[in-house]
Order: sequence, then C-alpha cells, then structure tokens
Amino acid sequence: MFASTDIPAGALLGVYPLLILSHEDTERLKTTRVYHYVFYVDEREEDGAVRAAVAFGKISMCNHSPDANADFYVDGEAETVTLTSRVALKAGDEILIDYEDFADEAI
Repeated sequence: MFASTDIPAGALLGVYPLLILSHEDTERLKTTRVYHYVFYVDEREEDGAVRAAVAFGKISMCNHSPDANADFYVDGEAETVTLTSRVALKAGDEILIDYEDFADEAI
C-alpha cells in the first residue's frame, strides 16, 4: 500500500474489519499460505493457543518492515484493526507495518 498524498505523523489511515478465527481454525491455517496474511489477536493462558484474524480492506496490502512507518492496533472486542502513520509520509511512500513477534511465523 502506498500513500496517495502527504500524510502527517499520527494520522488515522483507516479502521478495517476483522474476521476473528477460533483457536482451532487458526491452527489449521498454519499450514496454508493464508497464515502469512493474518493478524495476531490473542492467546489462551492455559495452553498458549493463538487466535488470529483475517483483515478486510487495504491494510491487508501493507508489507512488513522492522523499520515500519505505520502502526496498527488489533481490537479483538470491536473486531477491527486500526492503522495510523508513525511518521510523516510523502505521497508515493510505501506504508509499512512491523508484524512484530508474529513476523517470524508469518514470513
């Protein structure tokens, strides 16, 4: 995803709906290519089983970078993921997010 105009730091880039998967469905996805495109939601305390979510909308086009220029926040209760600019962006800049701890599994 790329910025179409100059964007100030801290700007709301979008709020996108999530389809939150069960622990069992998340486990099934781990062997598929789809798993590379999900967002981490949470995990169960008793066994560490992870729940992931599929995001709808442009955020699913954001690539990973450890030097991300945008941040995201997954709200499991609201079933949304919010994307904001971390730094000022220029028109044409690629919007990059850090997949954080999930990057090792997702990439």
